[in-house]
Amino acid sequence: MATIKEVSRLAQVSVATVSRVANGNKWVAEETQARVRAAMAELGYTPNTNARALATNKSDIIGMVVGDLGGPFFGDLMHQVEQEVRRLGKHLIVTSGHGNWDDENDAVEFLLQRQVDALILHVDSLSDEELYALTQRTETPIVLVNRFVPELAAQCVHVNNELGGRLITQHLISQGHRDIACITGPLYKADSRARLQGYRQALEAADIEFRQELVVEGDYTEPGGSLAMERLFRRELSISAVVCGNDLMAYGAIRLAKSHQLSVPRDLSVAGYDNIVMSAYVEPGLTTMHVPIGKMGLQAGQLAVALAAKRTLDVQHEFDPQLVIRESVVPCTQTFGVVADEATKRKA
Repeated sequence: MATIKEVSRLAQVSVATVSRVANGNKWVAEETQARVRAAMAELGYTPNTNARALATNKSDIIGMVVGDLGGPFFGDLMHQVEQEVRRLGKHLIVTSGHGNWDDENDAVEFLLQRQVDALILHVDSLSDEELYALTQRTETPIVLVNRFVPELAAQCVHVNNELGGRLITQHLISQGHRDIACITGPLYKADSRARLQGYRQALEAADIEFRQELVVEGDYTEPGGSLAMERLFRRELSISAVVCGNDLMAYGAIRLAKSHQLSVPRDLSVAGYDNIVMSAYVEPGLTTMHVPIGKMGLQAGQLAVALAAKRTLDVQHEFDPQLVIRESVVPCTQTFGVVADEATKRKA
């Protein structure tokens, strides 16, 4: 492997000049730059990226922590961030925090040790206070996605989940539903709590009593949606509709309802949240809230690169989710407690 000294001898320049060219220094004459690059190409010389990072205090790498490396939500987010970061001349390293404090903290430290130029974080277990403290102890710029911390408002790109929870519940109420169950995401997550708060706000505005027994905590997975729906069945409640904290749990709730010989939406209306791509193709098509996660990823990538360069950038920090109406919600004609008995009779 060629060395920087061999390049300097072939190009007839100093080692310092080769280093400046390798690091993109614009104050080297064009003719000299061309000679140095030609020597690099002839010798097959590749600059040492670690040494380059030390010399320039830049790695040209953006680090990203997400909750999960799989699934349509995080897949779309990572795809959009990576595309934008690459367009802006940097690369992306992604690792997962797995939704627990130890892994999230470890992932952040792993990326900081690699001297990334900025961090993009989609984390749930690290508290607001811990995230603020992190920004105070490191000079590495930090961007938060799908999370709002008031002290770090200028570094947050998030969706108004409270609005989303309110709008999806209001839609069910507009269809005549009053006995509306809610399957939340994990309540240690800020977005789950915000969506639940929106559900409560919609009930209050419609003068419908909030009933704790109609609320079940889920885990944002399809099996978790089925388990939560089964718990509602065991409570023997009168229900005409259920709003779920995300689309995956809605799929699970629908599957469980069908296994009990209930028709969705004739016997039970079901709504989701996120509008992941499959929601337009499941049967019935899922009424849900569209979260512009791709746009959020693009803005997060732009903001991270700008902060790394110590530039200000006017980006959209808060996004409003949009109601998407499909076939899984219909006007209320009866309640779940009544039709459960009728479904049993039909089966017999």
